[in-house]
Amino acid sequence: PHPVKYVERMKIYEPEIATKYGLEIYYDYDEALAAAKQLHKPLMLDFTGINCVNCRKMEAEVWSDPEVMKRLKNDFVIVSLYVDATNVDLPEGEQYYSKALDKKVETLGDKNADMQVTQYGANSQPYYFFADGNEKKLADEGYGYDPDIEKFIHHLDNVLKAYDQEKP
Repeated sequence: PHPVKYVERMKIYEPEIATKYGLEIYYDYDEALAAAKQLHKPLMLDFTGINCVNCRKMEAEVWSDPEVMKRLKNDFVIVSLYVDATNVDLPEGEQYYSKALDKKVETLGDKNADMQVTQYGANSQPYYFFADGNEKKLADEGYGYDPDIEKFIHHLDNVLKAYDQEKP
């Protein structure tokens, strides 16, 4: 549904959790950020991997929980940032050198990995970070692999509380 550069290429990796429950997931950070501003919802950055077993476990075991799914669908804009999407080349004009990765960023995967390391100080997947429409973190810590459903719900609720407290 989104006429954006990477969407078609990334749709093939859309997790079953999204199609099964009608969960909308963005694959382009800028597009997701714009949607978060427009919809007045916090942004959930899902640093993930195509071949990430624990990412699929979190989606299948935690995201699929009815209380988690309700929050994800109604209260968040989710952007899945695949750090191993190395088959999706960036346009020449968007390529750059990353000090953090010590290499030229030429693919969507490189760009996502660089963002995770430089802006969020993490490099494992899955890793979830939450921000508002101005890219301000809504939780100091990211949320890594932890299949405890109640703990994840608590984290989501705290993020929503922080987001609501920022509203003018």
